[in-house]
Amino acid sequence: MDTITLGPDMPAADDAFEAYRALYSSGTDVDRLPGPLRTEVVAHRLPRMLVFDRRLAGVSHARGPRRVARDGFDHVTLHLVLAGRMMLEVPGAIRAVEAGSLALFDLTRPQRTWTEGAHIVTASIARDRLDPAVIDGLDLHGLVLGPGAAGLSIDFLGSLAAHAAGLTPHLAGVATDSLCLLLGATLASLRDRAGSVPPPVAAGRARARATAYIDRHLGDRDLSAATVAAGIGVSRSVLYRLFEPAGGVTRFVQQRRVAQLRRSLSRPDEHRTVDELATASGFTSPSHAGRLFRDAFGVPPGEYRRGARGPADPDRAGPLRLAHIARAGVPPLGFMPWHGELM
Repeated sequence: MDTITLGPDMPAADDAFEAYRALYSSGTDVDRLPGPLRTEVVAHRLPRMLVFDRRLAGVSHARGPRRVARDGFDHVTLHLVLAGRMMLEVPGAIRAVEAGSLALFDLTRPQRTWTEGAHIVTASIARDRLDPAVIDGLDLHGLVLGPGAAGLSIDFLGSLAAHAAGLTPHLAGVATDSLCLLLGATLASLRDRAGSVPPPVAAGRARARATAYIDRHLGDRDLSAATVAAGIGVSRSVLYRLFEPAGGVTRFVQQRRVAQLRRSLSRPDEHRTVDELATASGFTSPSHAGRLFRDAFGVPPGEYRRGARGPADPDRAGPLRLAHIARAGVPPLGFMPWHGELM
């Protein structure tokens, strides 16, 4: 299990903010707010889940429609406020998340959070770790739950953040399973109390079928809008409407191929070359793959692989302190290699 720490020992506020913004740049737009600044982070990479323990003041995080369409994230995040208050904004609502409460977000939709001072534990969970029968039809985005509705999930997430650094690989996997089971039980209980929940709209089901078809056929260089439409039984015009928010079918396929390449590059047991992985992901050429990958993540695939796998020297392994890297003038890769864990 990997750990990244951004500590309170930055010599100047501007340096602290820039290090924090660089750390999160691959997943969110970070802005500084008026007033005191605090940006302390301890982050842990577990199997199919990331856990962040943060003490923040004077910062906001935003994921607008363009970023959502561009990065292709499809995971769920939980924000547990241990102290202070966090504000959230989702389409149509602004809510306060008080200490002891849990907020949920769907990373396929726009959002914004900000705080003037809070201690927050966040878990980012791969969507496929949650039972579709539980989450389908529930609007998780911006949902705020207190101890009465989510007490077990709240207690477990707080404990997990406190003990994550000492987990063995086996216990880290168990921790992911346990939090997903607790969250699933919490959401199932909400569904039961709410009575009948409207099913997902037909467009949502059709897009899910199309996405699954695309993922199964990514290695096919002849994959196109026509083959996807025929494969799921809809017209090409319907398919185009489904993927219009993501910039079209072709762009979406490219995003999924880049995401698959990123997952492959992040795996320590994957020994194929970058060119071989690009071909397996369906790219027409390694140069095409490299260009799209760099456009998406800011670094070439080979450099990303080196960053994702950590230092080659085992004597240098261990927690990575981004504050020290920022002072040395080296732009950190931040969480970019970690996001492959959730894709």
